Amino acid sequence: MASDYNISHWTKTRTSSESSRTSAISIAVNNRGATRQAIITALARSGYSLIERSSWHAIPPRGVLRESHWDYHDIVLHHAGRSYSCGAPSIQEMQRVQAEDMGRSPPFNDAGYHYAISCQGEIYEARDIRFTGEHVAGDNTGKIGIVFLANLVQAGEAYQQEYGRLSFIDKLRNIGGIVTDRTVLWHDEPTHAQVMACRALCSVLMEFFNVERLGGHREYQQIATHKGRACPGNLGMDIVKLLRSELSLSAPRG
Repeated sequence: MASDYNISHWTKTRTSSESSRTSAISIAVNNRGATRQAIITALARSGYSLIERSSWHAIPPRGVLRESHWDYHDIVLHHAGRSYSCGAPSIQEMQRVQAEDMGRSPPFNDAGYHYAISCQGEIYEARDIRFTGEHVAGDNTGKIGIVFLANLVQAGEAYQQEYGRLSFIDKLRNIGGIVTDRTVLWHDEPTHAQVMACRALCSVLMEFFNVERLGGHREYQQIATHKGRACPGNLGMDIVKLLRSELSLSAPRG
């Protein structure tokens, strides 16, 4: 778990000028392009320049993306996984997220998440907010996906959240993953810049959508499929709990 020092440090850096739910604005449902641009403008007012898809050289989506119902009410936080690191160039990590998502079996049509946040506090546009994401298996409707470009899972978490619930036969089938999970030698610590960027992004999204809940991928996946997930890791869940409290949002509901 993240240290108490880190949690108090994140909390003490709040400013009264940040967006709140009382400053919500309304944009017509049929003017989604204007809403996307207004989100970018609002982030700029908060001190963050959104790195748009064209700036990180995203490849075009495969086929036709499913247009969102535009009823976003949940924000889901993820981490990119064990093969990612704060030490890698963030643009390359963003490109890798898209390539891996589109290379899955079956493949995603684009990056599964809507936004990504680097360890340096950069905010990337992943999948265009106008389209439904692919980041919670079985239930993406109404959910905005945000991924930290980092590894926030500690050794043993995957076994506790995922593999430990399997039958003996299924554990044997997943022995490679179990061994890898138990021998993890490193993880990233959430950075102050990353947490503050996530808070700013969530605050802006709350201005444009009726966001009521915020949770970690593991929480939503348990509700959707009754299967365990380690994502976003215990360190990522520290951020989830902090932002739920700071932004007065509820936990996911079944």
